[in-house]
Amino acid sequence: MSSATLVALCILVVLTGQSLGQNATVDESVKWANDLFKTAQVIAGEKLPTNADAQNDAKDQLDTLKMALSHCETELRSTLNVSSHKTCVNAVFAGFYTALDQLAGEHWAIYGATSGASRIGLFW
Repeated sequence: MSSATLVALCILVVLTGQSLGQNATVDESVKWANDLFKTAQVIAGEKLPTNADAQNDAKDQLDTLKMALSHCETELRSTLNVSSHKTCVNAVFAGFYTALDQLAGEHWAIYGATSGASRIGLFW
């Protein structure tokens, strides 16, 4: 085996290793975002009243959240920039929880809650 072939083989091994390492980090970042989404589903279901209108609004917000997260993931897979993905996901969740807080305020006021403890903002 010539030294040029050996060098080319070493470079190939190093680049393949780096690529696999990046994919693992990308997959971990996607898993992290999916775990946050599962938590948001639980919070949305528990912090709004159980009536159909409130739960439909929660579902709409979760659908919007899922769509926004898919845009973050698409960007992550195209750029492999985990830091930007985390920033995107955090911004999306901040908007989601703000909207959910407003919904909770509206629905609990209609539902008859008199305490501010029902507001999600107190828990977030």
